[in-house]
Amino acid sequence: MAVGRGLEEITLQKGIECVVLERAEFVSTTGAAIGIYTNGWRALDQLGIATQLRHKAIPIKAKEELRCLKRSDLIQILADSLPLNTIRFGCHILAAKLDLLTSQPLLQLQDGSVIKSKVLIGCDGVNSVVSKLIGLKATRLFSSCGTSGFTSYPSGHGSSNEFIRMRRGNLLLGRMPVDDNLVYWFVGRPWTPSDSRVSKEPELIKRATVESIMDFPTEIVEMVKNSDLDSLTLTNLRYRAPWDILL
Repeated sequence: MAVGRGLEEITLQKGIECVVLERAEFVSTTGAAIGIYTNGWRALDQLGIATQLRHKAIPIKAKEELRCLKRSDLIQILADSLPLNTIRFGCHILAAKLDLLTSQPLLQLQDGSVIKSKVLIGCDGVNSVVSKLIGLKATRLFSSCGTSGFTSYPSGHGSSNEFIRMRRGNLLLGRMPVDDNLVYWFVGRPWTPSDSRVSKEPELIKRATVESIMDFPTEIVEMVKNSDLDSLTLTNLRYRAPWDILL
């Protein structure tokens, strides 16, 4: 049994009989896009969905295969490739514990039901109930945040098919084309106290991001100004040190 419905968790289902418990009522995803390099495409080839996904994104100039996929496309195609009823939607897990007699995982759901599992895989994010079960330390907040989004160009973006990265002081900006009409971009910068409020409003995210990159080239500033509001996210980055997962 797997908790959550992230990229890792859906990938685990291929070839393994498993039930996925998902809190949402439908297939959804967070984040705009993901860059996939050669090793990732090898895995997708093994899963039998690489050809379908390659039609969703153009190749980016690099020393190895690199394409930028919309996360929604990747999640949907992965989910569609699973057997029917593998994902159970609307399952809000309150807690996980071990059965005192069998040592098997027990999951307590919000609706009052309890599910027993032989094997439990946790892919349920930074507030994971599974990580609490196995005693992992909580993630720590970085002093940085990440903003990302899409910008659409109905007549074509006209940019080279390259992964461009620019730095100005403590700001990092990246841009990758998804296809001939859509560009994915991200900005990394220091977190500020006002970002807790800004992160809830796409218009404020756009305004704050534009203000932070005014020293960048005009075409970059215009790209963010013209970004698709529905795609914008601002997240305070979190971190779990590798040694914190040693049990």
